[in-house]
Amino acid sequence: MKSESQKSKHTGRKPKFDYKSEEFLSQVETYAKKGFTDREIAFALGLCPQTFCEKKNEHSELCEVLARGRATITAAVRAKFLAMALGGIKTKSTVVRKLKDQDGNLTGEEELQVSESELAPNLQAMSVWLYHHDEEWRKVERRQDEEADIPKDIDHGISIDSWIKDNVNDCSPDDISSVIHRQREVHHPHHRWPWIGEVF
Repeated sequence: MKSESQKSKHTGRKPKFDYKSEEFLSQVETYAKKGFTDREIAFALGLCPQTFCEKKNEHSELCEVLARGRATITAAVRAKFLAMALGGIKTKSTVVRKLKDQDGNLTGEEELQVSESELAPNLQAMSVWLYHHDEEWRKVERRQDEEADIPKDIDHGISIDSWIKDNVNDCSPDDISSVIHRQREVHHPHHRWPWIGEVF
C-alpha cells in the first residue's frame, strides 16, 4: 500500500493536510488529550496509520503536540489519583422521599434530601503512589515480596508436584501431568532444584 506522500509524488496531488499548520496540530493535540492512541488519531483524521507514523518522523512539531497532549492528561489523572488516595473529597448524595399524611397514606408530594460526606483515604491507592514515588517505601515492599517467595522449610524444600497443582489453576490434570513428565525428562535424574525438595 502506497503512503500519501508516495502517491502525491506520482500523481501531483496536494497532501490531505498541511501537517505543520496550527489548525492540524491543534486537532492532533486535542485527540491526544482525550487519550487517543496514534492509530486512533489517524483514523479520526481520516488517515492511514502508516501515513500518520511517516508524518511523525518527518515533522517534529507533530511529535511535540502528541507529547504535550498526553502529558496534560497524565498530569490530570495523576492529580485525581493522588486526591483519591488522600481522601477528603466531598461528595453529595440525593434521596427523594415520598411524603405521607398522618394516616400513613401517600400525599403525592416528594421531598428532596441532600447529604454531604467526605471520602476516606484509600490505603491501596496510597501504597501504589508511594511505591512509584518513594524509594524507601519501594525497598521495603520489594524486600517483603522477596521474603514471601522464600520457602520457610528450607531443610525439606517444597514438592514441585504440589506447587504446580496449587498454582497452575487453568490447566487440566492431564496438562499438569504432562508438564511434570517433561520436566523429569529434561533434567538429570538426580538433579535437585534450589529450594525444591523433590529429586527428579
